[in-house]
Amino acid sequence: MPINFNADEIFEMAIKSERNAVKMYGDLAKKHQSPGISEELLKMAQMEADHANIFVEMRRELPEDMRNTVFDPNDEAAKYLKAVADASIAEGSPEIAEKMTGEESLEEILKLAIELEKQAILFYLGMKDMVPERLGRGKIEEIIKEEQGHIVTLSNRLKAL
Repeated sequence: MPINFNADEIFEMAIKSERNAVKMYGDLAKKHQSPGISEELLKMAQMEADHANIFVEMRRELPEDMRNTVFDPNDEAAKYLKAVADASIAEGSPEIAEKMTGEESLEEILKLAIELEKQAILFYLGMKDMVPERLGRGKIEEIIKEEQGHIVTLSNRLKAL
């Protein structure tokens, strides 16, 4: 039997992913050699924190019927989502912060950030198919639109360089 999710579970994972991104950008800011780039990384961390807050509010507004899930006595859906949020090589991945040297240019960082946002969108597009309409599939579209907005913001910063 396939695992189905509800919008509440996806929002929970999205919030965790955004909070991981806050930490990732904060860690990179501490590591970076250039004070100017560190400042930009802190702005990116704040952008992710704001994004997490948007998702918290969106989750809070979910109707109760989008919080109900299918019968899952072994809690497989929640375990899967937690594993994905913690191990994903997308925004907030600890491996990315560890691999960076602190000498990357702002252009390199912005390109990486855009790529991570694209990976997040692809992930949510796949997850959307695993959320039945009655459990909030349309709400996952709202997460995707928020992530697309981040790409626009980051792309505009990149163009301004």
